[in-house]
Amino acid sequence: IPIFHGLSDELIGQLLEQIVYQRAQYPPASLVISQGEPCNRLLILMEGMVKGEMTGPGGKSLKIEDMEAPAVLAPAFLFGQHQHFPVNIVTLSDCKFLIIRSAELLRLFKLNQQVLQNFLSMISSRAQFLSEKLRFHSFKSLKAKLAFYLLNEAGSMKTFKLRHSQNELAELMGVARPSVGRVFLQLQEEGLVDVRYRQVEIRDRQRLVLACNET
Repeated sequence: IPIFHGLSDELIGQLLEQIVYQRAQYPPASLVISQGEPCNRLLILMEGMVKGEMTGPGGKSLKIEDMEAPAVLAPAFLFGQHQHFPVNIVTLSDCKFLIIRSAELLRLFKLNQQVLQNFLSMISSRAQFLSEKLRFHSFKSLKAKLAFYLLNEAGSMKTFKLRHSQNELAELMGVARPSVGRVFLQLQEEGLVDVRYRQVEIRDRQRLVLACNET
């Protein structure tokens, strides 16, 4: 569980004994949270899978992302100026949650600094992910996005290991996973890179730079 990373099961149990929390279970297709509902508690998905979806003024739903346990849902909105859940949370399978109210979570932070550090790390990592996602949207084609990503990851190195899987890259760039695979294959066939699993070799850096400007 991300918020308890680095803590032993025994210590986690001791900490939870000192605060008030709830456990909840939901069957598939249950609406756990409604968009706009006050965000006054931390939801930790212990088992199962959920989806976040946003509802527009006309009632049309747009799926934002799927989340699989273990996961912490919408932590950045818990102590913000606008404390409301940004999306609907709907279960995709049988799910179990651990729920901690804001005041009790603050008590937990005081009890253990590692928990506070983990919480801040989750929020920072999410902000960095969204920042990268916005930057990729400035490129017009998926090929340009991937070329920029590979150059950025490589730095001055010729060979390196990808930090993200193709699924993660697809989410980052707002496309389907097969599209990412096809562009990787295209870059490889054109002799710009060589990709073996997550190991990448930059074979023609100059042409890869030019690919960043393709539309």
